[in-house]
Amino acid sequence: MDRARKISALCLAAVFLVTLTVYAASKAYFTKVKHNGTVVSVQVTEGNYITTSQSAYLKNSKNKILLTWKDHKPAKAYRAKDDKSKIYSYFPYNINMYRYKPGKYKLVTHSFNRTISVPFTYAGRTSLQYRSSKVVRNNNGDLVQRFYFRRSNAKGKMINAQIYNSKNQLVRAFKFKSGGSNQLFTFNWNGWPGKNAANRCPRGVYTLKYWVDGASPKTAKFRLAI
Repeated sequence: MDRARKISALCLAAVFLVTLTVYAASKAYFTKVKHNGTVVSVQVTEGNYITTSQSAYLKNSKNKILLTWKDHKPAKAYRAKDDKSKIYSYFPYNINMYRYKPGKYKLVTHSFNRTISVPFTYAGRTSLQYRSSKVVRNNNGDLVQRFYFRRSNAKGKMINAQIYNSKNQLVRAFKFKSGGSNQLFTFNWNGWPGKNAANRCPRGVYTLKYWVDGASPKTAKFRLAI
């Protein structure tokens, strides 16, 4: 009876070690996802051996294949600094998602007998849209020109605005950090080209150039009325 128990214990230990080894081997890779506007960069690094190429698929939430890479070569192969016996292969995938809807996606790669799935969420295009401008009084009671925008997927990004006169000369530039992902954004201009300017900008039609990081600049006309 004792012998049977020992054999059973040894078998269980062997199964545990095999399972642990397979699990450790299956996790011998690193992944990272970066977002820049509509471009999603998925970085896959495989370890323990040099991988000459990968096949990969971009899939949506319904597991439908949208893009295919048949023979994707590594950007580089290198040895670990702390252990020269470990070799890593680095595969970057830059995917422009402009044609796809916001939602959940995953990049699935295949190398030899290893499959790596990298899930990510695409928020949609980063955008900033000018709505209108009007004269209002600020908290100090001074008249200012207020600009209204609608922003999408711009949380934490920088919003840039430049004002040009009728001669296409830059008279004022602004930079703000966007605090919300989908909401109205406003800023005020007192009509002065700078803190040390001698004169306020004259009334008339000006050009507003604006953009949010990761999106192309846009322009709009407005009338300075203060």
